[in-house]
Amino acid sequence: MDHALLVAREIIVERDGRRVVDAATLVLEGGARASVTTIAGPSGCGKSTLLRAIATLIPRTHGELLFEGRTLGDVGLTEYRRRVAYVPQLPQMFEGTVAENIRTGPRFRGATLTDAQVLALVERVGLGAELLTRKASDLSGGERLRIALARSLANEPRVLLLDEPTASLDPVAARVILDLLVGVAQGGTALLAVTHSVEHAAHLGGKHHLMTAGVLS
Repeated sequence: MDHALLVAREIIVERDGRRVVDAATLVLEGGARASVTTIAGPSGCGKSTLLRAIATLIPRTHGELLFEGRTLGDVGLTEYRRRVAYVPQLPQMFEGTVAENIRTGPRFRGATLTDAQVLALVERVGLGAELLTRKASDLSGGERLRIALARSLANEPRVLLLDEPTASLDPVAARVILDLLVGVAQGGTALLAVTHSVEHAAHLGGKHHLMTAGVLS
């Protein structure tokens, strides 16, 4: 694990006395070209719960998170969530325009993105300048997902956690998102993507895991 970027070790999540996630361990590697890791499995098997636990959005019953060799306590929750970004299946847009949404994360840490930087982020996710002045609440599902990706990338994360990034998209839109994610990984951001589609997992490449009844294999 010398090159480990993010380690989730022996993660257990219990609900109502039942183990939803049962001692799952994942290792994401860093490097010039970051790793891609996918978790496939049927609905209700615990894969989204594991992702949310790694994102620190729900409590862990047991287990440890290490980022760049440091514990969560050493990294700090705010810094961890900036460096390990979570994009949900149905991302919510903040009030205001698309450009204002993209600027949100950096603004929270006292940074200001230039117009050129905002445009570059929108173009990176395959959208055009004409969207920047639109109300974010008016975007389609596929556009919301891409703007949520741009919003996360604005914080320069080392890791992206993606929950069903192609859910509810038609095959053409899903292919656009998958190709985009491959490009993000090639640019140096590690990906951990949960998907119900073995085909989409294969498209992303990298390491593949299967989850069944909370057990990761």
